[in-house]
Amino acid sequence: MERFDGPIDTEEELAESYPWLYGKEEKPYEPPGYKLSPEHQKFLDEQRAKLVERREFEYEFGEEYQHSIDDLTDEMLPTLNFRRWDNLFLARPANAFLEPGENAGPVKRRLLGDFWLEGEMSVLFSETGLGKSALAMQIGRALTGGKRFHPFAMDIDPIRCAYFDFELTDDQFRLRYTAERPDPLDTGKLFPDALIRLPPQFLRSLPAGFHNYYDFLIESIFYHVELTKARSIIVDNITWLNPNVENSPSMQRLMQTLVNIKKNYGVSILLIAHTPKRLSRGPITINHLQGAATLGRFIDSAFALGASRRGHDIRYLKAVKHRNTAGREADAEVVSLRLGKTGRFLGFDFEGNAMESTHCGWGYGDGSSEAFIESVLELIAEKRSQRQIAETLNVSLTTVNRCVQALNKN
Repeated sequence: MERFDGPIDTEEELAESYPWLYGKEEKPYEPPGYKLSPEHQKFLDEQRAKLVERREFEYEFGEEYQHSIDDLTDEMLPTLNFRRWDNLFLARPANAFLEPGENAGPVKRRLLGDFWLEGEMSVLFSETGLGKSALAMQIGRALTGGKRFHPFAMDIDPIRCAYFDFELTDDQFRLRYTAERPDPLDTGKLFPDALIRLPPQFLRSLPAGFHNYYDFLIESIFYHVELTKARSIIVDNITWLNPNVENSPSMQRLMQTLVNIKKNYGVSILLIAHTPKRLSRGPITINHLQGAATLGRFIDSAFALGASRRGHDIRYLKAVKHRNTAGREADAEVVSLRLGKTGRFLGFDFEGNAMESTHCGWGYGDGSSEAFIESVLELIAEKRSQRQIAETLNVSLTTVNRCVQALNKN
């Protein structure tokens, strides 16, 4: 047996070599240290991130069986289904997109006939004073299980609706939906509980953590969408959220935020907007929407409420933009509506379908005379001749002359 004659370790050396014998924790092993340069460390982090992204991609979509195509031949085209984790685009033959696949979205159901479909962001616009807010509230009531809005088809069961009301004060809202002569038998709820009105409250200053009103506004909308679990949102009106609609970077940010809400929460959004005063009462187009160049890039559909020469209480509803349904011709039938108050409710009744041309134009002496006279006075103040006024308003010279004579008599 070999004899060990080496020096015996001291107590301290033994404790360092065998710490567990002395009730101490063993120090973790530390390999010989070296440090990557910032460039190498950045490269390593990027490669790790790419590996994680690729694994997540393959877990969701399957292995990239066409990851390394060098030459795309004609024989490969019929079955082409090329996607990569590090590329934005999916490549498939156009015919393949005509077949419903496993990722095909559900059929869009109608919320207001073909004017507004489920999952869309739509815009309702008109001149001031024609009843946009009344129409929007009537739509909200129908969506939440109240009285259906005849004749517009609605393919869904009642849903929750968050109505962000920047238009009316609480007193104005109460007066609008209070009967002039109360009926003692009409004491039930006017609106379903699922229709949630959200007016802004007055705050002297921004809460802590917010540096501008815009961020506070967006955060507040996000919060209430989550809180209410609303499936539809009505914003009355978009110009209140951002008055500078025309080519405004902040308006583009706002619209992008609303698009994200639509996609992430699966809600349908209806925005109420204005159109500048139209002196000519010709057919309505998307170009009459204030901020059309900005809003038009984000919305799926748009429809307008137009004034009618048939009477001061007559309106018509016209679709001017469709992304998910076939658009109508410029002079196709529009929906004729009559604005009035029945008991406590201010809303519209269906009057039938008609060609837009039957509503267009001015008629001196009819229900639109006040607006017509106001337009004539504006053009007279601009030193326009009667012939120029007639051309601008799209009426006969005789109509303008009669109006001017009546004004001179007064």
